[in-house]
Amino acid sequence: MDNIKKLNSKKGDGREQRSEESRARILNSATKIFAEKGLDGSRIDEIAEDAGINKRMLYHYYGSKEDLYVEVLRYNYHKIYALGKNAFNLGHNPKENVTRAVRAYFFFLAENEPFVRLISWEALNRGRYAGKVIPQFFDLVELEFGDIIKDGIKRKYIRPDMDFRQVILSVQALCLACFNRREIVQPLWQEDLRSEEMLEARLQHILTLIFNGIFCNKEE
Repeated sequence: MDNIKKLNSKKGDGREQRSEESRARILNSATKIFAEKGLDGSRIDEIAEDAGINKRMLYHYYGSKEDLYVEVLRYNYHKIYALGKNAFNLGHNPKENVTRAVRAYFFFLAENEPFVRLISWEALNRGRYAGKVIPQFFDLVELEFGDIIKDGIKRKYIRPDMDFRQVILSVQALCLACFNRREIVQPLWQEDLRSEEMLEARLQHILTLIFNGIFCNKEE
């Protein structure tokens, strides 16, 4: 009897793993296709084909194209949150924490062009679906980033009048504009804005603006 239970448990674990792998393939394919064509221009058939998944199984997992789209947004925002969470350590210098968090977000955008395009589609559509995801994401960020700001204020590194919500909005705007407007501003530069050197230079400029805006004039 014990052997039968162990065998069934292994089979269950295998099914669960295959299910998670299928979901991941769907979300990755959907991210790519929604980014290329937007929600209205994308078809479930092509997402299922790209993911190598039966269309009925896709509907079983996500219900509808709109529900899948919301899950794609949630999936990508949680990846950003996980990167930021790993950057924070209350035992470290607040400037180091902010630097690591901004760097993680900046290079996530640099390496995930489909996500940048998704956000552009959402902006065109007045945040029709992002509004269902961002408040949850913001609540998570508030728990982490808010603690960093409070810790920095307590230790007199960060200005006491600083509103962390404004800081988050400024970081998001400074970083995102670099990528969703890259093709527009590229003709103004001889250098390739996607090169490692130019990305690092842009990041350092953003960090300088943030540091000058939120940190006290305190010697390290």
